[in-house]
Order: sequence, then C-alpha cells, then structure tokens
Amino acid sequence: MDAVSAVQRPRIGQNPVWAELVQLVPIVSLAFPFIVAGSADLERAGRASLVAALLTVPVVGLVLARGHLLNPILVGTGLWLWLVAAAFRVPLPTLAEWLGQTQAFSLFLLVLIVGFLSTISSPYGYIGCRSPDARWIRRASLGLLGLSGLAVLWAWWFRHDLRLGGGLPFIVLNVARRVACRRHTR
Repeated sequence: MDAVSAVQRPRIGQNPVWAELVQLVPIVSLAFPFIVAGSADLERAGRASLVAALLTVPVVGLVLARGHLLNPILVGTGLWLWLVAAAFRVPLPTLAEWLGQTQAFSLFLLVLIVGFLSTISSPYGYIGCRSPDARWIRRASLGLLGLSGLAVLWAWWFRHDLRLGGGLPFIVLNVARRVACRRHTR
C-alpha cells in the first residue's frame, strides 16, 4: 500500500470519536430538553423535531464525505426523527398519536429494523465497524441485534419513563457498539 492510499482510506476499525459524536447532534437537539424535564411531549416539539430531522442531512453528509461509517443505531434514530417530524408537521394524526403513546419504543423499533437490514445487507453489519473478519462482523452484529431486541422490550415496558425507557437503552446500545469495535480493533 502506498502512502496516498493510506491517507485516503480510513484505517481498519472504528470511526474517530468526532465522527461518532457528531452523529448524536440531531437526536440530542430534540431529546435534551425532554431528558432535563424527565418527560416528552412530542406533540409540542413539532418545530424541534423538524430541526432535528433536518440536522441529519448535513451530519450524514459530513461523516460520509470524510470517509467514515454511519452508526446504524443513529441511522435508525434519524429515520425516527423524520417520522416524528412528518407525523407532527404534516400532520398525520394517527401516526402522531401512536408515536406519542409509544414514546421511545417506536424509536427502538426503527433501530431494530435498521439493525436487521444492516446485518443482512451491509459489509460492516449492524456493528458498523470496518474489519477484514466477516465472521466477527456477523457475530457482533447479531449480538447487537439481540441487545436491540431487548431494548425494544425494555422501551415498551418503561415507555412512560423517558430516562429509563429511552435514555438508558440508547446509551447502552451505543456504548456496547463502540466498545465492541474498540476491543476488536486493538
């Protein structure tokens, strides 16, 4: 491998920390006021949900333009932001009511769907980590998929508690993904 190829191609392994953190900006922009308050009223967050959804566009563009991988958990989260924005801004009353009633459950359901699709179709899997070991990617993706399934159940059970039903499983999934990539690339 020549020096030019090494500079242009991201190294095998995980994204740099900034590429992971910047992908959190859209959901944090919507969720932070809810987390501080301890409850979410998606119906009153119409403009904030639209801003958060629109933020996904430059964030995805920046990460991809720099040659890094998208975090599949946050891809599902971005889709959820667009769904919330459409439900409350268009408006789509039935969808808006369902999203309001299910809270973070709907988010983790979309994350689980993206996780499944990533596992079966992406060379980086649901784990979203570069590795020459396709078997490791499959195993890690399946493990994360199982954890996501538990997050869906947890979010349903605690759907009336934003911190327990939304914040905690979101953190657990993202940390588990990052730790798995980090340990594998050592």
